[in-house]
Amino acid sequence: MPGTASGTKRKRKSKSKRGAAVPKEEAVSTGGFDRKPLFLAAICGAIAGLSAPGIEQWYIAWFGLAPLLLLIVSSPNIASAALRSGIFGLAFNMIYLCWYLALHPLNWMGFADWQSIPVVIFCWLFVTCQQALIYAAFGAAVRLLPLCGDFVPRKVESKWCIPAFIAIPFLWCLIQEKVGNAPDLLGVPWSMIEYTQYKQTALIQSGSIFGGIGIGALILLSNVAVACLIATFNKKLSCKPLAAAQKSTAITLACVPVVLIAASVAFGYSRIASGLPEPDQRISILQGNINIEMQKTNHRYTLDELVQHFHGLMATLPPGFCVMTESAIPAYLKTSPRLRAYFTQRSKEKKFNMIVGAIDRQDTSSYNSAFGITDKGQLLNEVYHKRLLVPVGEYKPAFLNYLPEWLQRLTDTPAGTGFSAGYKPTVLNFDGKTVAPLICFETIAPGLVASSVRNGGELLVNISDLAWFHDSIIGDQAAALAVFRAIESDRYLVYAANTGPSMIIDPFGRINSRTDSQRAQVLTGSVGLRKTRTPFVQWFN
Repeated sequence: MPGTASGTKRKRKSKSKRGAAVPKEEAVSTGGFDRKPLFLAAICGAIAGLSAPGIEQWYIAWFGLAPLLLLIVSSPNIASAALRSGIFGLAFNMIYLCWYLALHPLNWMGFADWQSIPVVIFCWLFVTCQQALIYAAFGAAVRLLPLCGDFVPRKVESKWCIPAFIAIPFLWCLIQEKVGNAPDLLGVPWSMIEYTQYKQTALIQSGSIFGGIGIGALILLSNVAVACLIATFNKKLSCKPLAAAQKSTAITLACVPVVLIAASVAFGYSRIASGLPEPDQRISILQGNINIEMQKTNHRYTLDELVQHFHGLMATLPPGFCVMTESAIPAYLKTSPRLRAYFTQRSKEKKFNMIVGAIDRQDTSSYNSAFGITDKGQLLNEVYHKRLLVPVGEYKPAFLNYLPEWLQRLTDTPAGTGFSAGYKPTVLNFDGKTVAPLICFETIAPGLVASSVRNGGELLVNISDLAWFHDSIIGDQAAALAVFRAIESDRYLVYAANTGPSMIIDPFGRINSRTDSQRAQVLTGSVGLRKTRTPFVQWFN
């Protein structure tokens, strides 16, 4: 009807002149980058970020990613899906990694406060944007696949579709855990979703079989189930790829993660009920609390002052093991006769085996290292060299050469240059008692820890220095990583941090004792040496 069509055109033109909302069809034609879904992605991502260790709203993780999945599958094209997912990931990581802001002040690097604030914000945004790109890749991959909300593949409009409850957790583990956060891509898999559950001790015991990556897959499965229920029962949403053919199917699918969670909890209680032998090794952590200003400014501690400081902390230590933190002695221990003589004599007098964080040199390379000194006063020949270095913080990635000089200064280390990476899982053998050292954030790498256990480590000792981040939630997040590594490897894990918190974690991931942050103190407890190998250690490389 020509008259009707003409009238419709006049009405649309009139509405457009009055500033009315753009019709849905026109918004889609612009690529789907309408603001409402992007704003929703940012809000939902920030809410999901509250599940982070240190904020402790862990329950949000079980449904907080469902809005992300709905936003992805309802997007009009792959680019839009990637953008929505990227914004969700950016907001999630801005909350989760807010401890980067605790780098301020940077006066120990010569920055005034007004300079320090933008530098710290830049570092925070750089890392969160890098993680957001991984989320964007996940969103694009999910949008690219033909999905359905059923148990088996089915034809939808002449096209075979893959069950979302299989494809989405698989893509998440592949892109988030393996590819996107690979060391070669400067990935730092710190904000993985499974770490939100570190206090749910019974639930995460299945990590001894499937690892943290398995817990992450289970969390994604739960979110897929929630998204499928919403897509199936809310017909107003354009989320067909997640909608089941029958409502009963969506309900049944929702029962799957419930059953798996219940099974995981039952297994956890059974594993914990099996108990542990009485720990028979005394161990002490020297938490020196040498803050970053004391380490790096013009008023930095001299080596003599450091030795005297730790000498006082050692005064009342019992025999057993003694752990000094990462870079506790920022010097070349092997080539410093006076230092070496002091520590070998001290360990002999006090009758304890020492693990000392210091620097090692081979040829022209310097290493962030862990040394062993026996209770007989012998410096072990084996030295552990840190294998997984912090990008920018411990070595200079090639791209940094193109950035301003003030950013390049962040790669300064106690060695005066960047460190080189170690290449093997060296263990320290104290007369048949084998300790597998880890340094700083190496606990983010389950494969690296598993290799140390396969190489004979009976006790895991992580020496770290969190002084850069002052008193922030990074301590809780470091604890979350350590809890998962203890469960995966069925080992006691001793976490020794310069400014705290330091802790002793048992093979069930229970934090038996923990220090306060920002206080010099000694933590003494008991651990056991374990030789068992979990299924996870056997298969995960």
